[in-house]
Amino acid sequence: MVRPAVVLAALALSTAPARAYEYEVVARTVGQVYQLPALRLVGADLWLARRRYTQTLTLSMWDLGDLRRQRLRARPGRVDHGPVVWFTGHLRLDHDFGAWTAGTVTVDDRALDAVDAIPDLAASSIGLDLLYGYVAIDGLAGRVDVRIGRQLTVDALDWWSLDGVTARVHTPWPVLFEAVAGLRVRDRSPLGSGEFDLDGTAGADCHEYVEGPTAGSGSWQIIDRSRVPGESRLGSDLTLCPEREALTPTAGLAIESEGVGWGSARLAYRRSQSRTPGLLGPVDRLDFPDLGVYPDEVGQAPGWGVDEEHTSAIVRGKARAVGVVVEPWLQARWSLLHAVVDEAQAGVRLARGAHALTPEVARSVPTFDGDSIWNVFVVGTSWDARLNYDLTPRLATHRGFATAWVRRYDVPSPAGAGDRAWVAGVRTGVELDVSPRVRARLDLLGDDGYGGRRLGATATARWERSRALSLSARLGGVAVTSADSDLDGGDGASGVGQVAAAWKIDDGIAVVATTEVASSPRASLEVRAVAVLDLAFEPETH
Repeated sequence: MVRPAVVLAALALSTAPARAYEYEVVARTVGQVYQLPALRLVGADLWLARRRYTQTLTLSMWDLGDLRRQRLRARPGRVDHGPVVWFTGHLRLDHDFGAWTAGTVTVDDRALDAVDAIPDLAASSIGLDLLYGYVAIDGLAGRVDVRIGRQLTVDALDWWSLDGVTARVHTPWPVLFEAVAGLRVRDRSPLGSGEFDLDGTAGADCHEYVEGPTAGSGSWQIIDRSRVPGESRLGSDLTLCPEREALTPTAGLAIESEGVGWGSARLAYRRSQSRTPGLLGPVDRLDFPDLGVYPDEVGQAPGWGVDEEHTSAIVRGKARAVGVVVEPWLQARWSLLHAVVDEAQAGVRLARGAHALTPEVARSVPTFDGDSIWNVFVVGTSWDARLNYDLTPRLATHRGFATAWVRRYDVPSPAGAGDRAWVAGVRTGVELDVSPRVRARLDLLGDDGYGGRRLGATATARWERSRALSLSARLGGVAVTSADSDLDGGDGASGVGQVAAAWKIDDGIAVVATTEVASSPRASLEVRAVAVLDLAFEPETH
């Protein structure tokens, strides 16, 4: 008995203090089974199955190293300014093993895997994406916040992701500075997602410049993918797009208001660039000596090219006058690469009691990656004007809204004079609390103009049987009249019916199941089933 007692005493005296932290794990499993029609010009339409399995995992950990907890114990009651270390990340696995993605396609009497004929299908064939995952340090020197890793940024003007570092510096004045640097996330990035690729970089239509006998006599042609070796059922073997595989260094600066009572303002700048792709193979692989993906007969291809360069400004305000809350906003983005304001929005929300009126206008010009061939085409501008009304009385059993909008497309014409096409529409809805457990909603919509006419309605009802079980049902329909004679096959009425159930098995465990039946002029019957298993683990910490 003496020897074990000595060992236990030695372990007790030598044990280091444990470092505590809080963490949360959320897992979600989604299964989908449905069919999609593959339209064919000759013969009956072909139905292809989609069998999708999606798994997501979110992990968050706070106060790594127990730094904040130790400071609060040492100095109780004092304001803590950091530093605090924490981590958050979201991982997603998406796999489609149905015939839509895993099937074959016949091209020129040659059977190809679907992902080979359509490379963009590879993302849903087997996609393992890290949407975001970074370590954060807040309160360095009391004023600096740092993010290191993959960061996802979403605002009213942009949606992009970066592998790198972000630093935000808080100043003694009501303003902060931000700097970002790293590599822009692309489809070919490690655990990257094609959702963040710049517009105009699709892998299915990558071109290269094929030199001619004299300088300037060459032509742009689709890259010959038959030279790409490999045989994979889960990924495309015929995809070759050097521009998408190039690293894209990105840097940006921003200045932003902080702690200002009247609202907020932000001015930002960002630039992304990539190295110009060189040779794809031997110099003599084509009829004439190959000089690279881009024209370079006289050394005109730069070593690096700008993919995007933006300056954006966002201003929001809030004030009260004569009992009316006034919240104006103005936001715009200038593409320095294209020398155009490609996104702009302005509006104001006027609220008094349960009523709110929001007029707004917007302008949009499609822009693409600086390396994209789509930049040589003339793209029209679209203008939007919208008027929203919201009714949200406090403690009332009813709520409602109404929206009227008009849109103008500046459509380019072959003669260069251009044309203007108009679309106008309305949408309204009302929501009722029929009883403490039953809620119903009705939405109506209609629009007419360029492209055709739509009239539709949706009715939804939800019944909460208990805090653990709820049932919902939805009926919807839309009638379409197309203005394009080539799309007459889609004219007519379409309808959908949906029934869903949500069951909370236990704290942090829930199951959601949905069944949907639809009918349209192109498909008399469509059935879709979706099941979701949602797991969340929030441990207690001491």
